[in-house]
Amino acid sequence: MLRISIFDGDFHGTMEELTHVCDIEGCVIPDDRPPFSLLEESLRVLEMCVERYTVPRPRGPCFTVFIGRMNGTEMTIVVRLDIFARDGLVRAGVEGILPGWDAEPTHYLPDDDVVTIVRKLIAGQLPK
Repeated sequence: MLRISIFDGDFHGTMEELTHVCDIEGCVIPDDRPPFSLLEESLRVLEMCVERYTVPRPRGPCFTVFIGRMNGTEMTIVVRLDIFARDGLVRAGVEGILPGWDAEPTHYLPDDDVVTIVRKLIAGQLPK
């Protein structure tokens, strides 16, 4: 099971400075191809969430996303996205997939919520 945890704030090594926004859990298993990569599966889980749930817009320009695998009640974080969104452009540092890298900037709309922004960011990193 995949868990995507979204927090308002900029991560500096401790969780105390972050405000929890939401957790999204799910899994997507393809029938007709090899398993999805972590980012592909995350994108598909986020797409299902956008259609069903309402979540808030970010309070500030910085928010943090942890993507991990659930083992019972414990989450093993695989990727952290350090996101900066301002004036319709979202950027992120990606940590956990070695080596860490900067995501390609992606456009978003002023009314987009945090899940939509993260979904657009991840979609912009995958081949078309």
